[in-house]
Amino acid sequence: MKTKLKARADLSLALAKKVTETASNCASDIRVLTGNKGANAKSLMGVIALSFKKGADLLLVAEGKDAAHAIEELKKLL
Repeated sequence: MKTKLKARADLSLALAKKVTETASNCASDIRVLTGNKGANAKSLMGVIALSFKKGADLLLVAEGKDAAHAIEELKKLL
C-alpha cells in the first residue's frame, strides 16, 4: 500500500520519535520516502536522516497484514 502526502511540519526529533514508535507498533514493513531519500519508519536514525521540511512531498509505503492501519496512523502524524 502506498500513499502520498505533504509534510505538515518540519521534521523534529520529537516527531521522528512519534513516527518510529507508531511504526514499531505495527507488524507491517513501513518506509518513508522523500526526494531521493528513504528510510525504514521503525528506525529512528533513518527517519531523522530524512530531515524534511514542512510542505515536503512524502511517500509512505507499507506491506503486511496491517498496512492500511499503519498508513492511516502515520498520516495523522506527518
